[in-house]
Amino acid sequence: MIPSSTRELLNIADSKYAVVVAVAKRARTLSEKYKEDENYRLSTMVTRALDEVVNGKVIIEPSKEDGSREV
Repeated sequence: MIPSSTRELLNIADSKYAVVVAVAKRARTLSEKYKEDENYRLSTMVTRALDEVVNGKVIIEPSKEDGSREV
């Protein structure tokens, strides 16, 4: 289920940027995994990635001291 507001997403990470980066990284991983399958589109991967972040399947770790993040 995709959340209806960004407030739900901000409970997952400390910034919108962190959520966007995590979703983008996960969508890229999914699209590479399903590259051969023509039934999947990038928008489907972004939706799936967002769903995984919201449901806790993908964890967004807090910022490191240098400002970088791990997903």
